[in-house]
Amino acid sequence: MLNRQKSILYMIECAGRPVTHLELTKWAFLLSQEMPTGGGSVFYDFLPYRFGPFSFLLFREIDNLVRDGYLKAVKVNNKDAWARMPDVPSNARSLSGNIRSDAARVVERFVDSSPDKLLDYVYDTFPWYTANSELRQLEQRRIASPAVYTVGYEGWSVDRLLNELMRHGIERIIDVRRNPVARRYGFHKTTLSRIAGKVNIEYVHFPQLGIPGEMRHDLDGIAAYERLFDRYIAELLPREPEALSEVAKLIKEKPSVLMCMEADPAMCHRTHLAAALSPTVELSVRHLRGQTICKAGLN
Repeated sequence: MLNRQKSILYMIECAGRPVTHLELTKWAFLLSQEMPTGGGSVFYDFLPYRFGPFSFLLFREIDNLVRDGYLKAVKVNNKDAWARMPDVPSNARSLSGNIRSDAARVVERFVDSSPDKLLDYVYDTFPWYTANSELRQLEQRRIASPAVYTVGYEGWSVDRLLNELMRHGIERIIDVRRNPVARRYGFHKTTLSRIAGKVNIEYVHFPQLGIPGEMRHDLDGIAAYERLFDRYIAELLPREPEALSEVAKLIKEKPSVLMCMEADPAMCHRTHLAAALSPTVELSVRHLRGQTICKAGLN
């Protein structure tokens, strides 16, 4: 069991009662934002959603905890909640004392608060997370300035990715992976499309602009990557004029981001795809992870 899951079980244990979905989500958010440990080095990320900060990964893992018999789904005043299963150890004692202390402090502070009081505190303290709220919006979604944006999700959760895109005003993901599958939750094509749609980010996929797996053998150093990208520019991109034209139209239509896996744009083909598109759309390249490297087409 992951430490972040143990933290969630421990918060419910500290409450001494079933905890509603809204309560647990906001408690976990406050643990991540206001406590010294942040819930640990690999805790949940959050994004603006229907009732403030939310984590799709958190709900996915709680579903797994229910499946595995650590929690059960219950109702509290007609609201969905989770309760600890009796006589099932939470493994929370293996958490560091600092994380347990932080989790307990959050619960102690808010366990007797009404939902309205809890929401008011979270909304007023962290207004960005009201940007998609159905209750009240204290901040609005950004609108990105025109550019050819790129991003890599390596090392991020799906919640972190989508939050970063919203913060930058991105309205569409252009997935340029050849094979849009991933072990990390949220990055399989169908899952990412579904979750992105819930926060009003469009998703499209252009596998023909990715690099085939058979070309990725023996990438054992910078020189090997340079040879790979040279082949991508010289052999693959010229075969896909229609896809390039369609992506150029999408970029000019509304703020869009070329997405692949690698965090470092220098180690990913999206950099060279962006550079190829830049003169066509007459926009500079902006990497959301890394620095702008190309201003082709702008005089």
